[in-house]
Amino acid sequence: MRRIFSAIAAALCALAITPSAFAGAGVITTEVTPLSTTVTYSVPGALSPPRLDTYVGYTVAISNDGGNTVNNIRFTGTTSVTDTAEKATFSSVEGATCVTTNTDLTAIECTIGQLTAGQAFPTFAVFFKAPVKLTNGVADVNGQDAVGFSGITFYAEGTGSPNSIPDNSVAEWTTAAVALGTDNPLRVKSAVPKSGGKFFTGGSAITTPNDRFTTSVDVPAAATFTTAEIIESTFSPTCTSFIECYQSQVLIPGTFSPYLMIVLRQDASNIKPGTKINSVVVQYIGDGDPPPLGWPYTVGDCASGPAARTDGLPCIAKRTYYKNRSVLGWTAALDGDFEWTLINLKNGGYKFP
Repeated sequence: MRRIFSAIAAALCALAITPSAFAGAGVITTEVTPLSTTVTYSVPGALSPPRLDTYVGYTVAISNDGGNTVNNIRFTGTTSVTDTAEKATFSSVEGATCVTTNTDLTAIECTIGQLTAGQAFPTFAVFFKAPVKLTNGVADVNGQDAVGFSGITFYAEGTGSPNSIPDNSVAEWTTAAVALGTDNPLRVKSAVPKSGGKFFTGGSAITTPNDRFTTSVDVPAAATFTTAEIIESTFSPTCTSFIECYQSQVLIPGTFSPYLMIVLRQDASNIKPGTKINSVVVQYIGDGDPPPLGWPYTVGDCASGPAARTDGLPCIAKRTYYKNRSVLGWTAALDGDFEWTLINLKNGGYKFP
Protein backbone atom coordinates (compact mmCIF):
# COMPACT_ATOMS: atom_id res chain seq x y z
CA MET A 1 0.00 0.00 0.00
CA ARG A 2 2.86 2.36 0.87
CA ARG A 3 4.28 1.83 -2.62
CA ILE A 4 0.96 2.74 -4.22
CA PHE A 5 0.73 6.02 -2.28
CA SER A 6 4.35 6.81 -3.06
CA ALA A 7 3.71 6.23 -6.76
CA ILE A 8 0.64 8.48 -6.71
CA ALA A 9 2.55 11.25 -4.90
CA ALA A 10 5.38 11.04 -7.39
CA ALA A 11 2.93 11.24 -10.28
CA LEU A 12 1.25 14.30 -8.77
CA CYS A 13 4.59 16.02 -8.24
CA ALA A 14 5.57 15.30 -11.81
CA LEU A 15 2.24 16.75 -13.00
CA ALA A 16 2.76 19.95 -10.97
CA ILE A 17 6.13 20.73 -12.45
CA THR A 18 5.58 19.62 -16.03
CA PRO A 19 5.23 22.70 -18.28
CA SER A 20 3.09 20.77 -20.79
CA ALA A 21 0.42 20.35 -18.15
CA PHE A 22 -0.32 24.09 -18.38
CA ALA A 23 0.87 24.73 -21.90
CA GLY A 24 -2.66 25.40 -23.13
CA ALA A 25 -3.81 27.52 -20.22
CA GLY A 26 -5.40 30.90 -20.87
CA VAL A 27 -3.23 33.86 -19.93
CA ILE A 28 -5.10 37.15 -19.62
CA THR A 29 -2.97 40.27 -20.00
CA THR A 30 -4.36 43.70 -19.11
CA GLU A 31 -2.45 46.88 -19.99
CA VAL A 32 -3.86 50.23 -18.87
CA THR A 33 -2.08 53.39 -20.03
CA PRO A 34 -2.86 57.01 -19.05
CA LEU A 35 -3.44 59.38 -21.98
CA SER A 36 -1.79 62.22 -20.03
CA THR A 37 0.68 62.04 -17.16
CA THR A 38 -0.67 65.31 -15.72
CA VAL A 39 -4.19 66.77 -15.78
CA THR A 40 -5.41 70.18 -14.62
CA TYR A 41 -8.03 70.18 -11.88
CA SER A 42 -11.62 70.81 -12.94
CA VAL A 43 -12.96 74.22 -11.92
CA PRO A 44 -16.53 74.70 -10.66
CA GLY A 45 -18.88 77.16 -12.28
CA ALA A 46 -22.37 77.69 -13.62
CA LEU A 47 -23.32 78.40 -17.23
CA SER A 48 -21.98 81.93 -16.83
CA PRO A 49 -19.13 81.82 -16.16
CA PRO A 50 -18.68 78.29 -17.52
CA ARG A 51 -17.10 75.52 -15.49
CA LEU A 52 -13.91 73.85 -16.64
CA ASP A 53 -14.28 70.09 -16.98
CA THR A 54 -11.01 68.24 -17.45
CA TYR A 55 -10.59 64.50 -17.88
CA VAL A 56 -8.27 61.72 -16.82
CA GLY A 57 -8.25 59.18 -19.64
CA TYR A 58 -6.83 55.67 -20.04
CA THR A 59 -6.50 53.21 -22.89
CA VAL A 60 -7.19 49.58 -21.98
CA ALA A 61 -5.75 46.62 -23.89
CA ILE A 62 -6.84 43.10 -22.90
CA SER A 63 -5.56 39.96 -24.62
CA ASN A 64 -5.56 36.19 -24.20
CA ASP A 65 -1.92 35.19 -24.60
CA GLY A 66 -2.47 31.54 -23.70
CA GLY A 67 -3.75 28.44 -25.45
CA ASN A 68 -7.25 28.17 -24.00
CA THR A 69 -10.44 30.00 -24.83
CA VAL A 70 -11.34 32.38 -22.01
CA ASN A 71 -14.97 33.22 -21.25
CA ASN A 72 -16.91 35.76 -19.22
CA ILE A 73 -14.10 38.29 -19.09
CA ARG A 74 -14.94 41.33 -16.96
CA PHE A 75 -12.66 44.34 -16.59
CA THR A 76 -13.07 46.23 -13.32
CA GLY A 77 -11.29 49.34 -12.09
CA THR A 78 -11.54 51.96 -9.37
CA THR A 79 -10.01 55.42 -9.17
CA SER A 80 -8.53 56.90 -6.03
CA VAL A 81 -7.19 60.38 -5.29
CA THR A 82 -4.40 61.26 -2.89
CA ASP A 83 -6.78 63.67 -1.17
CA THR A 84 -9.59 61.23 -0.40
CA ALA A 85 -12.09 64.11 -0.17
CA GLU A 86 -11.66 64.53 -3.94
CA LYS A 87 -13.19 62.07 -6.41
CA ALA A 88 -12.38 61.21 -10.03
CA THR A 89 -15.78 60.14 -11.32
CA PHE A 90 -16.65 58.01 -14.35
CA SER A 91 -17.55 60.09 -17.41
CA SER A 92 -17.57 57.93 -20.55
CA VAL A 93 -16.14 54.92 -22.37
CA GLU A 94 -15.24 54.50 -26.03
CA GLY A 95 -15.03 51.04 -27.57
CA ALA A 96 -16.58 48.95 -24.77
CA THR A 97 -19.66 48.66 -22.58
CA CYS A 98 -19.02 49.84 -19.02
CA VAL A 99 -21.18 50.75 -16.04
CA THR A 100 -20.45 52.29 -12.67
CA THR A 101 -20.66 49.95 -9.69
CA ASN A 102 -20.62 52.28 -6.67
CA THR A 103 -22.44 55.38 -5.50
CA ASP A 104 -19.29 57.53 -5.73
CA LEU A 105 -19.10 56.78 -9.49
CA THR A 106 -15.41 55.95 -9.04
CA ALA A 107 -15.67 52.22 -9.86
CA ILE A 108 -16.54 50.65 -13.22
CA GLU A 109 -17.11 47.23 -14.71
CA CYS A 110 -16.74 46.55 -18.44
CA THR A 111 -18.03 43.47 -20.23
CA ILE A 112 -15.38 41.95 -22.50
CA GLY A 113 -16.90 38.51 -23.13
CA GLN A 114 -14.93 35.71 -24.76
CA LEU A 115 -11.40 35.70 -26.15
CA THR A 116 -10.07 32.68 -27.99
CA ALA A 117 -6.44 31.64 -27.69
CA GLY A 118 -4.18 34.44 -28.90
CA GLN A 119 -7.07 36.88 -29.42
CA ALA A 120 -7.00 40.51 -28.28
CA PHE A 121 -10.01 42.67 -27.49
CA PRO A 122 -9.97 45.97 -29.43
CA THR A 123 -8.28 48.64 -27.35
CA PHE A 124 -10.81 50.92 -25.68
CA ALA A 125 -10.63 54.11 -23.63
CA VAL A 126 -12.25 55.13 -20.35
CA PHE A 127 -12.57 58.69 -19.07
CA PHE A 128 -13.00 60.05 -15.56
CA LYS A 129 -13.79 63.66 -14.74
CA ALA A 130 -10.89 65.21 -12.86
CA PRO A 131 -11.80 66.43 -9.38
CA VAL A 132 -12.13 70.01 -8.28
CA LYS A 133 -9.22 70.94 -6.03
CA LEU A 134 -10.04 71.12 -2.32
CA THR A 135 -7.73 73.22 -0.19
CA ASN A 136 -8.05 71.36 3.08
CA GLY A 137 -4.49 70.69 4.17
CA VAL A 138 -4.20 67.39 2.30
CA ALA A 139 -1.95 67.19 -0.79
CA ASP A 140 -2.46 70.89 -1.54
CA VAL A 141 1.04 71.48 -2.95
CA ASN A 142 1.56 70.95 -6.69
CA GLY A 143 3.00 67.52 -7.35
CA GLN A 144 1.48 65.90 -4.26
CA ASP A 145 -2.02 65.13 -5.51
CA ALA A 146 -2.66 62.39 -8.06
CA VAL A 147 -5.30 60.02 -9.43
CA GLY A 148 -4.65 56.31 -9.11
CA PHE A 149 -6.45 53.62 -11.12
CA SER A 150 -6.30 49.88 -10.44
CA GLY A 151 -8.49 46.80 -10.51
CA ILE A 152 -9.02 43.20 -11.50
CA THR A 153 -9.82 41.44 -14.76
CA PHE A 154 -12.01 38.43 -13.96
CA TYR A 155 -12.33 35.47 -16.31
CA ALA A 156 -13.49 31.86 -16.66
CA GLU A 157 -11.43 29.50 -18.75
CA GLY A 158 -12.59 26.68 -21.01
CA THR A 159 -10.54 23.65 -22.08
CA GLY A 160 -8.12 24.03 -24.95
CA SER A 161 -6.24 20.73 -25.07
CA PRO A 162 -6.08 17.40 -23.21
CA ASN A 163 -3.12 18.70 -21.21
CA SER A 164 -4.65 22.06 -20.12
CA ILE A 165 -6.51 22.61 -16.89
CA PRO A 166 -9.51 25.00 -16.91
CA ASP A 167 -9.23 27.85 -14.44
CA ASN A 168 -11.56 30.47 -12.98
CA SER A 169 -9.25 33.23 -12.00
CA VAL A 170 -8.44 36.90 -11.55
CA ALA A 171 -5.73 39.07 -13.06
CA GLU A 172 -4.91 42.12 -10.98
CA TRP A 173 -3.63 45.22 -12.76
CA THR A 174 -2.55 48.76 -11.98
CA THR A 175 -1.17 51.72 -13.90
CA ALA A 176 0.88 54.86 -13.39
CA ALA A 177 -0.58 57.67 -11.29
CA VAL A 178 -1.78 60.82 -13.07
CA ALA A 179 -0.66 64.01 -11.35
CA LEU A 180 -3.29 66.66 -10.66
CA GLY A 181 -2.67 70.37 -11.01
CA THR A 182 -0.36 71.66 -13.71
CA ASP A 183 2.83 73.32 -12.50
CA ASN A 184 1.88 76.64 -14.11
CA PRO A 185 -1.49 78.45 -13.95
CA LEU A 186 -1.01 79.41 -17.62
CA ARG A 187 -0.99 75.76 -18.63
CA VAL A 188 -4.02 73.50 -19.02
CA LYS A 189 -3.85 69.74 -19.75
CA SER A 190 -6.61 67.21 -20.22
CA ALA A 191 -7.62 64.05 -22.00
CA VAL A 192 -10.39 64.68 -24.56
CA PRO A 193 -13.18 62.13 -25.15
CA LYS A 194 -14.77 61.70 -28.58
CA SER A 195 -17.57 64.02 -27.49
CA GLY A 196 -15.07 66.91 -27.39
CA GLY A 197 -14.87 69.62 -24.76
CA LYS A 198 -14.13 73.24 -23.91
CA PHE A 199 -10.79 74.10 -22.31
CA PHE A 200 -9.48 77.49 -21.23
CA THR A 201 -6.94 79.34 -19.16
CA GLY A 202 -7.69 81.96 -16.54
CA GLY A 203 -10.89 82.27 -14.54
CA SER A 204 -13.45 81.11 -17.13
CA ALA A 205 -11.18 82.62 -19.83
CA ILE A 206 -11.93 86.13 -18.51
CA THR A 207 -8.93 88.46 -18.50
CA THR A 208 -8.02 90.64 -15.53
CA PRO A 209 -5.22 93.14 -14.81
CA ASN A 210 -3.45 90.25 -13.05
CA ASP A 211 -4.09 87.76 -15.88
CA ARG A 212 -4.04 89.90 -19.00
CA PHE A 213 -4.21 87.21 -21.67
CA THR A 214 -6.43 84.12 -21.91
CA THR A 215 -7.04 81.30 -24.37
CA SER A 216 -10.20 79.27 -24.88
CA VAL A 217 -10.53 76.27 -27.21
CA ASP A 218 -13.72 74.48 -28.24
CA VAL A 219 -12.93 70.95 -29.42
CA PRO A 220 -15.73 69.44 -31.54
CA ALA A 221 -16.85 65.84 -31.38
CA ALA A 222 -14.45 63.66 -33.34
CA ALA A 223 -13.97 60.11 -34.58
CA THR A 224 -11.55 59.31 -31.79
CA PHE A 225 -10.28 60.57 -28.46
CA THR A 226 -7.24 62.80 -28.10
CA THR A 227 -5.48 65.06 -25.58
CA ALA A 228 -5.45 68.83 -25.14
CA GLU A 229 -2.84 71.21 -23.82
CA ILE A 230 -2.79 75.01 -23.77
CA ILE A 231 0.49 76.71 -22.89
CA GLU A 232 0.58 80.50 -22.50
CA SER A 233 3.75 82.52 -22.11
CA THR A 234 5.24 85.97 -22.60
CA PHE A 235 8.00 86.78 -25.07
CA SER A 236 10.23 89.67 -26.07
CA PRO A 237 11.18 92.08 -27.59
CA THR A 238 8.48 94.71 -27.16
CA CYS A 239 5.33 94.21 -29.19
CA THR A 240 3.50 96.68 -31.41
CA SER A 241 0.03 96.83 -29.88
CA PHE A 242 0.42 95.61 -26.32
CA ILE A 243 2.38 96.48 -23.23
CA GLU A 244 3.43 92.88 -22.68
CA CYS A 245 3.75 90.33 -25.49
CA TYR A 246 1.82 87.07 -25.16
CA GLN A 247 1.65 83.84 -27.09
CA SER A 248 -0.40 80.68 -26.79
CA GLN A 249 0.47 77.17 -27.92
CA VAL A 250 -2.58 74.98 -28.59
CA LEU A 251 -1.62 71.30 -28.71
CA ILE A 252 -4.53 69.06 -29.66
CA PRO A 253 -3.42 66.23 -31.99
CA GLY A 254 -5.74 65.47 -34.89
CA THR A 255 -7.68 67.12 -37.70
CA PHE A 256 -11.11 68.39 -36.72
CA SER A 257 -14.47 68.85 -38.41
CA PRO A 258 -15.94 71.35 -38.67
CA TYR A 259 -13.04 73.04 -36.84
CA LEU A 260 -11.34 73.98 -33.59
CA MET A 261 -12.58 77.33 -32.30
CA ILE A 262 -9.90 79.36 -30.52
CA VAL A 263 -10.75 82.55 -28.63
CA LEU A 264 -7.86 84.83 -27.64
CA ARG A 265 -8.44 87.76 -25.27
CA GLN A 266 -6.28 90.72 -24.30
CA ASP A 267 -7.19 92.68 -21.18
CA ALA A 268 -7.80 96.40 -21.55
CA SER A 269 -4.91 97.07 -19.17
CA ASN A 270 -2.48 95.47 -21.66
CA ILE A 271 -3.60 97.42 -24.76
CA LYS A 272 -1.43 100.37 -25.74
CA PRO A 273 -3.35 103.68 -26.01
CA GLY A 274 -4.70 104.38 -29.48
CA THR A 275 -4.53 100.74 -30.65
CA LYS A 276 -7.36 99.69 -32.97
CA ILE A 277 -8.38 96.04 -32.94
CA ASN A 278 -8.44 95.87 -36.75
CA SER A 279 -4.78 96.89 -36.87
CA VAL A 280 -3.57 94.14 -34.51
CA VAL A 281 -1.60 91.39 -36.23
CA VAL A 282 -2.19 87.78 -35.15
CA GLN A 283 0.51 85.33 -36.16
CA TYR A 284 0.32 81.54 -36.37
CA ILE A 285 3.05 78.93 -36.09
CA GLY A 286 1.82 75.53 -37.17
CA ASP A 287 2.58 72.23 -35.55
CA GLY A 288 3.95 70.67 -38.74
CA ASP A 289 5.36 71.62 -42.14
CA PRO A 290 5.60 75.38 -42.73
CA PRO A 291 3.60 77.15 -45.46
CA PRO A 292 5.40 78.27 -48.65
CA LEU A 293 6.40 81.60 -47.07
CA GLY A 294 7.48 80.02 -43.79
CA TRP A 295 6.51 80.72 -40.20
CA PRO A 296 5.13 82.83 -38.69
CA TYR A 297 2.04 83.10 -40.83
CA THR A 298 -0.09 86.27 -40.57
CA VAL A 299 -3.68 85.19 -40.00
CA GLY A 300 -6.30 86.69 -42.30
CA ASP A 301 -10.09 86.82 -42.23
CA CYS A 302 -12.28 83.77 -42.84
CA ALA A 303 -14.62 83.38 -45.75
CA SER A 304 -18.25 84.12 -44.91
CA GLY A 305 -20.06 81.54 -42.91
CA PRO A 306 -17.55 81.35 -41.31
CA ALA A 307 -15.78 78.61 -43.23
CA ALA A 308 -12.48 77.07 -42.19
CA ARG A 309 -9.63 76.96 -44.65
CA THR A 310 -8.85 73.54 -46.08
CA ASP A 311 -5.06 73.88 -45.94
CA GLY A 312 -4.65 73.64 -42.17
CA LEU A 313 -4.09 77.38 -41.68
CA PRO A 314 -6.31 79.40 -39.33
CA CYS A 315 -8.48 82.39 -40.12
CA ILE A 316 -10.16 85.08 -38.04
CA ALA A 317 -13.91 84.56 -37.86
CA LYS A 318 -14.64 87.53 -35.60
CA ARG A 319 -13.02 90.48 -33.81
CA THR A 320 -14.73 91.98 -30.79
CA TYR A 321 -13.87 95.20 -28.98
CA TYR A 322 -15.87 95.37 -25.75
CA LYS A 323 -16.02 99.14 -25.91
CA ASN A 324 -19.15 99.55 -23.81
CA ARG A 325 -22.30 97.78 -22.70
CA SER A 326 -23.91 98.20 -26.13
CA VAL A 327 -21.57 95.46 -27.47
CA LEU A 328 -23.15 91.99 -27.47
CA GLY A 329 -21.59 89.88 -24.73
CA TRP A 330 -20.20 92.86 -22.81
CA THR A 331 -19.69 92.44 -19.07
CA ALA A 332 -17.93 94.65 -16.57
CA ALA A 333 -15.07 92.13 -16.47
CA LEU A 334 -14.63 92.40 -20.28
CA ASP A 335 -14.94 96.18 -20.49
CA GLY A 336 -12.35 97.54 -22.93
CA ASP A 337 -10.95 94.10 -23.81
CA PHE A 338 -10.01 92.87 -27.30
CA GLU A 339 -11.14 89.42 -28.44
CA TRP A 340 -10.37 87.32 -31.54
CA THR A 341 -12.31 84.22 -32.55
CA LEU A 342 -10.24 82.01 -34.84
CA ILE A 343 -11.05 78.69 -36.49
CA ASN A 344 -8.70 76.02 -37.75
CA LEU A 345 -8.72 72.35 -38.65
CA LYS A 346 -5.50 71.73 -36.72
CA ASN A 347 -3.59 72.88 -33.65
CA GLY A 348 -0.66 75.28 -33.46
CA GLY A 349 0.67 78.42 -31.82
CA TYR A 350 -0.64 82.01 -31.83
CA LYS A 351 1.21 85.21 -30.97
CA PHE A 352 0.84 88.98 -31.13
CA PRO A 353 4.07 90.60 -32.40
